[in-house]
Amino acid sequence: MALLKQPRSLQRGDSLLEVLVAVLVIGVGAMGVAKLQMLSTQNTREALQHGMATALAEDMLERLRANPTAAYSGAGFGAAPPAFVDCLGSQCTSFELAMFDVVAWKCALGLWRDQRPCDAARSAGLLPPTQRQPALPGGDGAVAIGADGIATVTVTWQPAGRVELSGRR
Repeated sequence: MALLKQPRSLQRGDSLLEVLVAVLVIGVGAMGVAKLQMLSTQNTREALQHGMATALAEDMLERLRANPTAAYSGAGFGAAPPAFVDCLGSQCTSFELAMFDVVAWKCALGLWRDQRPCDAARSAGLLPPTQRQPALPGGDGAVAIGADGIATVTVTWQPAGRVELSGRR
């Protein structure tokens, strides 16, 4: 018995077109996943900075509560930290303790961390070395004390962040 050969049908490239569409769909999906990962990383960084700013603002509020009679007038935006007064190993007046607090706070914020008062605070053991001290990018802060005794501590940083906390001292 002789086998009859079936004629081959002409191939038209349908399979190749299906493969190209599948690659396109997978590529778009992979780009979407990469974009989501990038946004997730960015949001995590911003949340970390916001948490750090909140902790630094709360730190200053606690310093204000601990030293209620001092004037923290030198803690404004754009104001460099005052000269460092070492209150770690010696008795300080209320004014000196306020200067000590402002140096510790301003240096921890980030914008002023390479200034001479910050270097003196690091030498005294108040602050960790610059490499181990996280800071907000361009971080600065201000303290405003109203006539009613309510203190407002504001922290700003770059790219764009602002945390404002108020508390009675």
